[in-house]
Order: sequence, then structure tokens, then C-alpha cells
Amino acid sequence: MDINDFIRRLDIKTFIEIGVHFGSDTKQFRRFHPDARIIGFEPDPRNVKMLQDTGIDKLIELFPCALSDMNGVFPFHLSGGRAHSYDPQFANNDWSASSSLKVPTGHLKENPWCTFDRTVNVITMRLDDIHTIKNTTIDFIWADVQGAEDLVFSGAQETLKRTRYVYTEYSPGIYEGALDKDGLLQLFKGWEVVHDYGGDILLKNLNPIILPL
Repeated sequence: MDINDFIRRLDIKTFIEIGVHFGSDTKQFRRFHPDARIIGFEPDPRNVKMLQDTGIDKLIELFPCALSDMNGVFPFHLSGGRAHSYDPQFANNDWSASSSLKVPTGHLKENPWCTFDRTVNVITMRLDDIHTIKNTTIDFIWADVQGAEDLVFSGAQETLKRTRYVYTEYSPGIYEGALDKDGLLQLFKGWEVVHDYGGDILLKNLNPIILPL
């Protein structure tokens, strides 16, 4: 099952992207659903600047913060280095696609070219405390949070009750405390696995709360 084709065919009025990065996926989501409301979260200040410089921040409601299980200010581990196979978007930039609230562990072994020699304090918020979506049914959540799935979804339990689909990762051993598949599914009671991509997974809420428009 191609996830992008699935998203393109889905009736989406409200879409949440957690981990916008440079906005490559964001632009595609906007093409698929030009009238949808897209709310994006991105904590890495380098990526936020890129979104502003390229105007992608104008396509969405952008929150320059990390989602977690607590509201506050916490250290964020900035990834860097140069990938062996360059994506053009990284040509003049440090590798900023692996930054995380979690301490990298196995990531350093799998990708020895990637560095984590800097931290920056970032604002964290619980998705359940984002007031602008409290009375909204969420059609789709796309989460790319580099091992912080436990934090993000622990702070989103009320929001998940009114969410139809979630696409996220599980990456045990890559970041400190990152969940395996079974650990992730413990946070999704009443959901079913639509498709397991092996490290990425598409989940469906079997009984979502659908609020009136």
C-alpha cells in the first residue's frame, strides 16, 4: 500500500504534520488536499528558518515547537554532518533530519557520519493542549519525530480519540527509550493496523469521535 496514494484518496479536512522538516511532504499534502487545514509542528530552528525562507510556512499553520508529554522547555539534540548520498535540499545545509528530543544511541552506529554535538532548548507542548484543534476532528496525523513517539502520543491521548488515522514510526534502539511496535501499539487502544511498512505503520481508529463542522 502506497501511503501517499492512500492520503491522496482520503477525504481530509484537517491534517496534522508532526515534524515538518523542510516541508517536502508538506507541499505534497497541500497538492493532494488544497482546501484542507494543515497544522504543522517543527522544533529545529534551522528547519523553521528554511520553511520561512521558502514560504512553505504560508501553506500551513506552523507551530515552531516540539510535541511531547509535557509543556515546557527541554533540550533538543541537533543532528548534523553530511550524508553520503546528498538530497539536493541538503546541499548547503547540515543534516537536520535526525534531530530529536531523545538522546541518539543506535543512530550513531548506523550512521557514523551523522553528528549530535549540539543541543538547543525548545518549547514543548502537548497536542492535547493545542487550543485551536480542541473542537476539531483530525482526519490524519503524520508523525516523524525520531524516536520520540512515546512522548508525542502520550501527550495526545484526548486528541487521538477524535483522530481517524495516524501514520508514524517505531525505531527501537535508535534513540534512547524509543518504542518498538508493541510498545507503540500500547498507546493506541481501540485502533487497528492498516499496514505495517516495517519501521513505519499506518493505524486506523475503529471508533473515532466525529465532531460537527
